[in-house]
Amino acid sequence: MKKLNVLLILFVLPVFVFAQNIVAMQDVEGRREVSMNDVNGKTTNGEYKYYAKGEKDPFTGILFSKHPNGNTSSWQEYVDGLGQGKWINYYENGNYKEIGNYHQNLVQGSIKKYYPNGKIKAEGNYKDWRIKVGLWNYFDEDGNLKYSKNFGEQGSIEEVQEYYERGDISYSWYYNILTKNGFKI
Repeated sequence: MKKLNVLLILFVLPVFVFAQNIVAMQDVEGRREVSMNDVNGKTTNGEYKYYAKGEKDPFTGILFSKHPNGNTSSWQEYVDGLGQGKWINYYENGNYKEIGNYHQNLVQGSIKKYYPNGKIKAEGNYKDWRIKVGLWNYFDEDGNLKYSKNFGEQGSIEEVQEYYERGDISYSWYYNILTKNGFKI
């Protein structure tokens, strides 16, 4: 009986442990990956959508970009041309920079930001693209909590303003986000 128990532990336990780490087929099947260089964006029925070059249907799959050193810069899930699902931005060294979610092309929901050394920098929630809402926690470069700040329901537009000031988003998009959320310009 002892031999049977030992055999079960040696053969069944590793199979069970391995099975816990198996990725569901729906998460790997049909996941087309295309470089951001190989897509075009255009407004269709009032929505900005991505299309793989030479294709009529909006893109579904993963869009990615690379840093000059070849490491991934960003990885984003799209459905029917819209950012929908997980997105990840990376530092050139390969470590995470930001991990969050898209909903209808808007960065929304929980977000984690990291230092280049891989330690967590901040975590909180966004609404309507990059408006910080609710409780945010901020950490030092060793991953220790420095402080927390509550941005309330309306939130803070500091990141939206930074993107606008750098020229990364248009005035009309910036204006629409702010007015939709009750901010005065």
